[in-house]
Amino acid sequence: MKVLVTGGAGFIGSHVADRLLADGHDVVILDDLSTGNVEHLQANARFYQMDLRSPWIDELFRIERPEAVLHQAAQASVRRSVDDPVFDAGVNVLGTAALLQASVHHGVRRFLFASTGGALYGDADVTPTPEDYPTLPVSPYGAAKLSAEVYLRTFNALHGLSYAALRYANVYGPRQNPHGEAGVVAIERPRPQLGGRRLLQRGHRHRNRHQHHLRDAEATDRKQPARGARPAPGRGAAPLGGRRAEDREDPGLAGEDDA
Repeated sequence: MKVLVTGGAGFIGSHVADRLLADGHDVVILDDLSTGNVEHLQANARFYQMDLRSPWIDELFRIERPEAVLHQAAQASVRRSVDDPVFDAGVNVLGTAALLQASVHHGVRRFLFASTGGALYGDADVTPTPEDYPTLPVSPYGAAKLSAEVYLRTFNALHGLSYAALRYANVYGPRQNPHGEAGVVAIERPRPQLGGRRLLQRGHRHRNRHQHHLRDAEATDRKQPARGARPAPGRGAAPLGGRRAEDREDPGLAGEDDA
């Protein structure tokens, strides 16, 4: 299967691309390299350095004709979304809408969207937060991701585009950027410079966070493109790192262990 991975030079996207290639899929990567790294790219994947909002997106789809899209690219900084919500919405809402439109125009069979867990639920009063907790984002980033999920459902209703929206928790692991907001969890690499000293934890010790290792996100993502192309409604919940993974194609997704 030919799969387009947006954000394929980034933290999660590059691992997903690696696994898809290892599984024998034909992989095309789109990344503007604003936070991605060319060193994460595999030589046997075709690479396009391009913004999600580029007028050439439709031409890329016309040339490559992907059968599935794994949409990992995003403006991922909550802080920047607060400072510049227009930019955030341009990338995370309009960029996603452009990909969905191109997918429909060029016969994509399956669309997988990397959503968010905590940012969609906002300041939840219930912990652990159940899957059916109201989505009440308190940041433009969360609002944009929720808007993108609504676009997914709309394109499914209008055009029968099969999709899944995965609400990741806090993902950590190899290739994680220590300067990004995903760095709320310790970077997974040796720290000999600590010399036996204790790490300083900022904030109080009573805050709970859902953590999700990169291997689990990668394993979930790589299974999704092959789930079929039936535009069936399906059930809408599956656990993913303590948060919800919404599926609109395969009722069997709910309750599966993708770790």
